[in-house]
Amino acid sequence: MTGAMEKRGKKEFYAGGFFYDPRTKSVLLHKRSPDAEFNPDKWAFFGGLSENEETPIETWKREIKEELDVDLPENRIKPLRDYYNEDRQQHRYIFFAESDLPKSEMTLGEGADFDWIPLDEVFGYDLTAKTAEDLRFFIENFLG
Repeated sequence: MTGAMEKRGKKEFYAGGFFYDPRTKSVLLHKRSPDAEFNPDKWAFFGGLSENEETPIETWKREIKEELDVDLPENRIKPLRDYYNEDRQQHRYIFFAESDLPKSEMTLGEGADFDWIPLDEVFGYDLTAKTAEDLRFFIENFLG
């Protein structure tokens, strides 16, 4: 691949994820902007594409800082899964971190909204296909 998918000979990848509050069994998700290039107005993970020579964890930490103004310690980040996303022709790394941080202590840096959503209600939201797939994986493999 060439162009936007490669940087200095290294392919870009997506790194994203969510916060999980085990006490309330809720996940913190992001509502994408109506003018977003991909999946406008859908609920999704916080995340984005790698920059420079970042590792997947570094990418997700940066995205959490940009999108929520939260400094997430690396030792709190747990890998959920990683796989090749055929739809986007790029690798996808998914993480989560346990948190009970109130919404009022975070600042949305991009997107239309964000909120804590109970897992027993989350599939009633208009999720991106990959967000729904990865959340099902989380429920089956980490909570089951």
